[in-house]
Amino acid sequence: MMENLYKELRSFFANDIDLNDLFDSEAIIWIDWHEYDEDVVNYFNDMMDEPIDIQTVSNGKPYGDDIVLKNGNKKLQIPYDDEQDRDVTIKYFNDFVKPDYEVRWFAESLGNDTLGFTVLSGAEWANLEDEFGADTVRYYFEPINLESNMFNLDMDEVSALLELRENNR
Repeated sequence: MMENLYKELRSFFANDIDLNDLFDSEAIIWIDWHEYDEDVVNYFNDMMDEPIDIQTVSNGKPYGDDIVLKNGNKKLQIPYDDEQDRDVTIKYFNDFVKPDYEVRWFAESLGNDTLGFTVLSGAEWANLEDEFGADTVRYYFEPINLESNMFNLDMDEVSALLELRENNR
C-alpha cells in the first residue's frame, strides 16, 4: 500500500501526473471537518504498513470516550479539552507515529471544509525532499507539528495563507 502512495506522489513531483490526478488518487485521504476522530485515526492507519492499535477509554466528558494510541510499549491518550477536535487528533497522531511515519497536510485543500492528508514513512518524505527539494514538497505537503492549525483556521488566516502560497508559487 505505502509503496503505491509514494509512487503516486513521486509521479506528481516528476510531472508524470497533474494536480487533478493527484486530487483523485489514493495518495490523498479526504477528511471532513465533522468526521469522527476515531475514523480519522483509522484512515491514517489504513495508509500505513504497520498500523497502530487504537483503544478508547471512558473519561466522563460529554463528548464520549478518549482515544488511546498504542504501539508496542508506547502509549498516548490524545489530550482533548472540552470536545474532540480533528486538529488535535491529527497533530497528536502524527507526533505519535513519527519518525517511522509522518502525516502531512495536502496544502491545495486549504480553505475547504474537507481537507486532504497523506501518510508516508519518514524515509519516503526525506527521499522526495532530496529529489525534488524540500520547498517544493512542503509547498504541496505541509509538515504538521503540535502548533499546526488546519481545520481550526479562521477566514482571515486562510486568506493570508492562500496569499502566501500564491506569492511562493
